[in-house]
Amino acid sequence: MIRFGIMGSAKIARTQVAPAILEAGHLIQAVSSRSLEQAQAFAHSVGAPSYCDSYEALLADEQVDAVYIPLPNHLHVPWAIKAMAAGKHVLCEKPIALNTDDLQPLLAAAANFNGTLMEAFMVCHHAQWQAIHQRLLPAIGELRALHAIFSYGLTDEKNVRNVPEWGGGGLMDIGCYAVLAGRWCFQAEPVSVQSTLDLDPQFGIDRQTSALLDYGQGRTLSLTVCTQAARYQRLLMLGSKGWAELEIPFNAPSEGVRIRLAPEGGIGAGELIELPPQNQYATMVSAFAAHVESGKAWNNLEQSSAVIRVLDRIRAAAK
Repeated sequence: MIRFGIMGSAKIARTQVAPAILEAGHLIQAVSSRSLEQAQAFAHSVGAPSYCDSYEALLADEQVDAVYIPLPNHLHVPWAIKAMAAGKHVLCEKPIALNTDDLQPLLAAAANFNGTLMEAFMVCHHAQWQAIHQRLLPAIGELRALHAIFSYGLTDEKNVRNVPEWGGGGLMDIGCYAVLAGRWCFQAEPVSVQSTLDLDPQFGIDRQTSALLDYGQGRTLSLTVCTQAARYQRLLMLGSKGWAELEIPFNAPSEGVRIRLAPEGGIGAGELIELPPQNQYATMVSAFAAHVESGKAWNNLEQSSAVIRVLDRIRAAAK
């Protein structure tokens, strides 16, 4: 059993990852927050015996084996480095860095870290994403085009995702999922990128980003992510023989997911594949724990680096 410390009281920590840690059979030893009152309330809600209003104190706690970092994006790299220096295994929210330059110190620190460092892309640990390679792509022939869309509505100026200096904006928050989908499905990096960003005049963050990524040989990913639109998401795979669609590819619902598969193509609805309920956060925690318990140094920064390079290219192309 791994004893976790949670660095911050972000919503995703309270509603998703903390319950997932417990569901996966591990212990939340301590939580920290800028507010001692918030830290105490969070600790009591998850049965943590310790709480504090100092991230440094959390890292100094010898009862903590691993830390989960759900802080704003611009704090991921510095606190991940400090956590590794304190001898803690690290599970860090995505995107793990703001850009390629921001990532470099983390890569250097990880090269000398004899522990586990995982960027928390929970979607990789859901059965529907495993099905992409195990069932869907083999059924539809050569993958020709991928279409990803992810949107939600957020106009609260105090929300960290609306603060550009903190790594806010749609591309960083949810565009990273669409880019990851491209890498997951094509297992390559794009040879060219075209994009457009629509900036919010008040917040200064990209409220909508669309991009066309060319992976060569006619293979493309088109993506649109938006933080000021209707709540919606889809991932469509078009192959040389058929097509497949994940109805809710990123925020998999607790009641189970549905996949459409048409191996022979056509305009109809295709075969409906229903997968049973699965907590992708809990399976992510279990995968992280397995690496920790192996006693071997491990990280997924190769994937992180590839995604961040493409995010940089999308921003650059829009300029």
